[in-house]
Amino acid sequence: MPARGAFCGWLCPFGALQELTNRIGRTFFKVPQIRVPWGLHERLWPIKYIIFLGLFGLSLYSLTLAEQSSEVEPFKTAIVLRFVREWPFVTFAVGLLVANLFIERFFCRYLCPLGAALAIPARLRMFDWLRRYRECGSPCQRCANECPVQSIHPEGHINVNECISCMHCQMLYHHDHKCPVVIQKRLKREKRQAMSSPTMQLGGRKANITDLPDGRLQAVPARGAELLQSTKD
Repeated sequence: MPARGAFCGWLCPFGALQELTNRIGRTFFKVPQIRVPWGLHERLWPIKYIIFLGLFGLSLYSLTLAEQSSEVEPFKTAIVLRFVREWPFVTFAVGLLVANLFIERFFCRYLCPLGAALAIPARLRMFDWLRRYRECGSPCQRCANECPVQSIHPEGHINVNECISCMHCQMLYHHDHKCPVVIQKRLKREKRQAMSSPTMQLGGRKANITDLPDGRLQAVPARGAELLQSTKD
């Protein structure tokens, strides 16, 4: 698992706080969610890399100054000191949480310098373990639309530098009622099993198997069987 995904998606306390507040806002207070347009999103996420490089360069000049500037990371205010601090730091941390109510993981997406630093090892991965279908992105956009940090490109590929390894896309990848590719496989399998049965009967008559729009199968009496039944009657 890439370093950014392992920490940001599963270990970071401030990331967990953002996820919790966003979920509470959506569930209990119906806070509307803002989906950042992809073009704007691509221009915003590099900001955290600029912040990281700025802090790194500043540390080469003065560690004290770099430590003071690292307050752009609200971890100390929100987690360590539990918001018991001077008002400018508290205002900044609360402001990020308010933005997170409307844009899930706002700080993680666009401002976190630690996330930017942890994304560097992701480029050294030996294999792509996040599975995708050829249909992902064209035409299906379900994973891209449901990714909590918009790390999936509209064309279908995953930006591993932005991925937090939440595994939601992998759940959809195997879901036979949500992923169009798996739904088609399931329908074909069910139809094949139904047709291979010794007799498919409906009230003592043979039936044809048809697919319904909602993904279910329907048994329709065969036309010849109805004629035969009426003749016997």
